[in-house]
Amino acid sequence: MKFVHTSLGREISPNIKATLQEQPARSGMYNWIFAWQGAIEPFYKLKEHIEDYDVVQVNMSPIDMPIIPELHRILKNSSTQLVINNDYVCDFWGQFGIDPLYYEQIQKMGDMVFTTEARGASNMIDGTFVMPHPSNTECLKRLGTNEQEDSIGFIFHWWSGKTYLPFLTVERAKKKFGIAKSCIFGYNKPYDEMKRWNGIMFDHIVPLMDFPSFAQHLQGQRLVYDPNVCHTYGRNGVEMACFKKPIVGSNRVFSYDKLFPELAIDPLDRNDTFKKMEKALGDVDDITAFAYKEVEYFNYKNSKKRFKEALDTAVARGGSEWYMKNG
Repeated sequence: MKFVHTSLGREISPNIKATLQEQPARSGMYNWIFAWQGAIEPFYKLKEHIEDYDVVQVNMSPIDMPIIPELHRILKNSSTQLVINNDYVCDFWGQFGIDPLYYEQIQKMGDMVFTTEARGASNMIDGTFVMPHPSNTECLKRLGTNEQEDSIGFIFHWWSGKTYLPFLTVERAKKKFGIAKSCIFGYNKPYDEMKRWNGIMFDHIVPLMDFPSFAQHLQGQRLVYDPNVCHTYGRNGVEMACFKKPIVGSNRVFSYDKLFPELAIDPLDRNDTFKKMEKALGDVDDITAFAYKEVEYFNYKNSKKRFKEALDTAVARGGSEWYMKNG
């Protein structure tokens, strides 16, 4: 299958280029390019030879959404299939300020539409497929660390911005389990609901960084905690499973439920969180061995199989015409 991912513009942005050049690669959407040994091209270059590809994938981001109607028009009578991926948690959609009816109409222009977890799919048009993004598990399983920190690592998500309750939990956990300090990972100050107080909260602030550095630092934490209140497939769970490291994570995240069921928490239940933290700080060999095995669900081979089966189903029932009538 000749696969290309496209986005609005005449050039690929520096941020995306930097992400694609990381070794090892972080999990997530751009792994579809690697899994299919495909390409990425900006829309204004791609449209000149778009039918060289079997599949054109575009993300339903606000910045890329304007090219979807044009892609739909160009490919209307083509054998090239338009795949639309919604890579944003459904809890965040309203913050885009996009007309919800327009949001649904855009989805109907794809020959196949998918998102990465079931809650999001249930809030999209009928016929939306659920497929978590792939990970290069073989490569990730070779990535270790020499770092050891007596620290609780809390993972921040910009699209959630929650730090108030996590901070209170982390501070109590430090005292309860005798852990020296706290560290907030992936910090992006403009999105922090408590940014005015960030200087007196977590002991160490780690901003967004390249994935290899992030992976090294995160693995070195004595305890990793991700009380994500949003619904997502969760690349962090996949990566921690590959590292054979435990993580106490939200049961709203698909990867935590699937790979670390014994450590999954209601993100707002502090008592249960402490029980799971205590377990994560004990003998976790069985827990991490289970996750290490089950994480192959997300590997390139299995992800490509799911993608191909979904695409065959979508095309057989009529592609975008089916979505226009039934979505």
